[in-house]
Amino acid sequence: DEIMEPIFLSEVPETLEISDIQGIKLENTIVSSEVRMNIKLPSDGKYRVKIRDIASKLVSQEELTAKEGDNILAVYTSSLDKSSYTLELVDSNNNVLGRAVFVNQ
Repeated sequence: DEIMEPIFLSEVPETLEISDIQGIKLENTIVSSEVRMNIKLPSDGKYRVKIRDIASKLVSQEELTAKEGDNILAVYTSSLDKSSYTLELVDSNNNVLGRAVFVNQ
């Protein structure tokens, strides 16, 4: 069951701009059905987005093949309990490239 899908936009909205070479930024931190985010990557390749609960337990993860630079994604959160979660962006060597927290309500 896919929890994530790319959103193709001609340009990155100001709310999702990332100044660093890599990272993760959420459009909103309080969500109910989906959270839109930008993951900015140092190079093309395979990455993984992990969702961890408040106790750091892995709730969901999805692998994606993404390009260098900005990648706008929607992550569907309707199957998650109402709680606080951490999104982690990791590379193929499991190095964490970025983290962001959101509340599903």
